[in-house]
Amino acid sequence: MTFEERIKEGLNGKFQGLSNGLKRINSHIFGLQRSCYTLIGGLSGSAKTTLVDFMLLNAIQDAESKNIPINVFYYSYEIDEISKKANWLSMLIYLKYDRIITPQKIKGMGDLRLTDDELRMVQDEAPEMEKIFAKITWRWETGNPTGLYKEWWTHMSSKGVFEKEPYADEFGANKERIVKFIPNNSDEYNVVVMDHAALMASERNFTLKENLDKFSEYIVKCRNLFSMSFFILQQFNDGLNSIDRQKFKGVDISPQQNDFKDSRNLYVDADIVLGIMNAYKMDMETCLRYNINVDRANYNLKDRFRMLKVIKNRMGRDNIAVGLLFIPEGGSFEELPQPELMTKEDIERVNRLTNNR
Repeated sequence: MTFEERIKEGLNGKFQGLSNGLKRINSHIFGLQRSCYTLIGGLSGSAKTTLVDFMLLNAIQDAESKNIPINVFYYSYEIDEISKKANWLSMLIYLKYDRIITPQKIKGMGDLRLTDDELRMVQDEAPEMEKIFAKITWRWETGNPTGLYKEWWTHMSSKGVFEKEPYADEFGANKERIVKFIPNNSDEYNVVVMDHAALMASERNFTLKENLDKFSEYIVKCRNLFSMSFFILQQFNDGLNSIDRQKFKGVDISPQQNDFKDSRNLYVDADIVLGIMNAYKMDMETCLRYNINVDRANYNLKDRFRMLKVIKNRMGRDNIAVGLLFIPEGGSFEELPQPELMTKEDIERVNRLTNNR
């Protein structure tokens, strides 16, 4: 593609991206883009999986509304199929009706039981959840990096043709090499979600770091050749939660490059790096000027708050953080207004969600 052709396609909206459900963040990373490697980091329990599911569901629904084909491989190594379906059904119900029916209640855990009204809602929305699930190729058992790479290569090979050029190897033998992939449909999205990277099976007696580095190497190859998009989840080091780190006034304790665990290569290779942080678990009184563990301005977000930070961004600006209202029972997030712009209605909504768990 020439530079002039790229500008023309941009004018035609080819690179608008698919919505991730978060407008302010979207304005900096431009939603889900083709040929984009996104790394999402956080401590255990920070809601990384819920975040990527929320972003993916919004992207799938946006693609459907625009009649854009989308294919997804989702490697879920921590959450089983039934639990994932309950989570997504809960999220669909919340986004459509602003009604909370928890995954635990949908599954009838303990003494939790659906009311007749909730059962009707679940039965009405279950077909939509199954329809969305059918758009995704799910993998519940772990695979190693080479096995995953072969799966992506096989899938993409059926989606277009390779352009090759002849060359002579070191022994003078005539051979061909791939120089370009021409897709049958350049509008199509091909997406991979990995939850999470450290749980992959190891290959060839690799250490965990070697395994992750090989995985990232394959991601870069498929991003560059096939314009595939990736959402990779990676754990943070426990150091982010360190009391010592919080003692130093003026020190940035928000998510940053050094927090990523096991290997830094994923961070280096990624186009976009997002970090999610639960300020409540870190005993912070305020975060981004929002009230977390202190009662001021008639609200206290507590563990409903998440900081989402753009740590790295090849698409535009980085070091940008937004405050999110987290609704775990509905698997959802909402961007909070700036603290000084929070209205009475915003505060009432926060208090209602905070006090009704």
